[in-house]
Amino acid sequence: MQRISSITAALDNRKASALLAFHPKHVYYLTGFFTNARPFWQISQTCAVVLPDHNVFLLLPEPWKSDYTPHTEDPQIPKDVTVIEYSGGIPGFIAVIQSLLPHRPFLTILADLQWMSVPILKAFQKQMPDISLIDQHPVLEKARMVKNRYELELLKKAVSISDTGLTAAKNLISEGKTEWDIKLAIDSLMISIGSYGNGFNTKVISGANGSYAHHVPGNNVIEKGSSTIVDLSASTGPYESDSARTFLLKEPDNEIKEIHAGICELLDSLPNILIPGMPLEYLDHHIRSYLSHLSPTAVQAGNIGHGIGLQAHEYPDINSSCQETLLPNMILAIEPALYMPGKWGIRIENVYLIQYSGGEKLNRLETNYGNL
Repeated sequence: MQRISSITAALDNRKASALLAFHPKHVYYLTGFFTNARPFWQISQTCAVVLPDHNVFLLLPEPWKSDYTPHTEDPQIPKDVTVIEYSGGIPGFIAVIQSLLPHRPFLTILADLQWMSVPILKAFQKQMPDISLIDQHPVLEKARMVKNRYELELLKKAVSISDTGLTAAKNLISEGKTEWDIKLAIDSLMISIGSYGNGFNTKVISGANGSYAHHVPGNNVIEKGSSTIVDLSASTGPYESDSARTFLLKEPDNEIKEIHAGICELLDSLPNILIPGMPLEYLDHHIRSYLSHLSPTAVQAGNIGHGIGLQAHEYPDINSSCQETLLPNMILAIEPALYMPGKWGIRIENVYLIQYSGGEKLNRLETNYGNL
């Protein structure tokens, strides 16, 4: 199985005895088990263990074993995961992990350190002082960049739900409405048509608030001639989309109209250059150069885009320091944006599937959809 083989190859390259995954989406990726309905401290005590011999274990705190149903749809998730239900709290958890490892000192373990709780880390140091823990997050981040057919279908459905939410936004945004009212209506609609939830809180950002990329929707009233960013995520199962449009009310400022049109033209030209082998740092340079020409005085975002998949924002980030290249079946959300502090913001985001012939825009909604 390709997914597990890539993990065991990473273990071999690093001379490691196991990989431990704690992040809920990593656990799902390796075992098909996913839950976010438990307290964080319980979720952090759920772990997927991959050994060099390709054996995969799912460690669940008692009495979670009854919650696990073997996943049969994604062909890359192992069908023979061994489920171990443990008791005894964190000491019992560490004891189970220890029982799976070779009985020799000075082992190297790849571990999801970004999601390992402090109590678990301290228990490792106490119960297995000879073990060296190395951050494995980059291993699974890179593995998750390329999607299989099952993942692609779920992501296409999630993007379709996002498109429906953005279509609704056009009908909801009008002078006198509040950001909060629009957000609630969009979220309710997406859930009613099949979204399992949002990868992040829906952003409805109007007027001067639009110059703050992560503004939280509130009671700000939509004003005549303003621009309103709607940035949202829908999910199909555990897979999450990310798309955005900027809506212009009647009689917007000419500068805003020109920048909006320019960003749309940029996004619509991208499929021709999104070819496997292109360095992502080059893509970043290409987009930033265009944006600088479009408005030399406006502020650009830190990242031009990112991967999507099990998370609405996942590796790789598109920036000048990214060392990755485009690969077939990689999916990217590309979101060129310009912000004028204290005045306005424009952000438009499409999702692209990388194919040998170029990029396929998965959003069926027009890029320039938003000129009211």
